[in-house]
Amino acid sequence: MENNTDVGKRINEIRKYRGYTREKLSEMADVSVQFLADIEKGRKSMTIATLRRIADALNISTDYIVNGTEIFTENNQINSMLASLNPYYRSQAEKMLVLFMETIKSEKSLDFKTDRKTLD
Repeated sequence: MENNTDVGKRINEIRKYRGYTREKLSEMADVSVQFLADIEKGRKSMTIATLRRIADALNISTDYIVNGTEIFTENNQINSMLASLNPYYRSQAEKMLVLFMETIKSEKSLDFKTDRKTLD
């Protein structure tokens, strides 16, 4: 398991990547600004509940925050969003993605002569 400094560094990195101030993230995760600063600097640890709130606010997995095993890229954003949902909403989101992919495939099979971007 990683130490507090590594955990805090990852939170800080993603917070800045998302363009959030400490004030904004602390409000979103329901923690004080000072506590968030202490977490980011590795001076304090957090409860699992706080970890989940921070991960949800940043739209990343708790696994990435704690272990750093998930490579963070924008391509993982959909997986992170799905992972943060409860099972019911995750299932609903997955169904919507399946329908979206089916729509795209059916449009491709119609052999449009016009680029879809020009139709918007």
